[in-house]
Amino acid sequence: MIRNTEKIEWKVLKVKIKNKFSKLRDSDIESLEGRMDLLTHKVQKTYGYTQAKADKECHDFQKSINTI
Repeated sequence: MIRNTEKIEWKVLKVKIKNKFSKLRDSDIESLEGRMDLLTHKVQKTYGYTQAKADKECHDFQKSINTI
């Protein structure tokens, strides 16, 4: 069961993801269900980035919001 604090953190994180990766659809972000490991694939697919570029963008994003 997801605790209320986790739900709140996920809601905040969704907004941060949308602000950084604005081309991602809401459904793309919702489908992550809090799994940041899936973000790279969504970013690569949506932005047409190489795997390395998507990895770097997502790593830098996660580092900037202190989720690593």
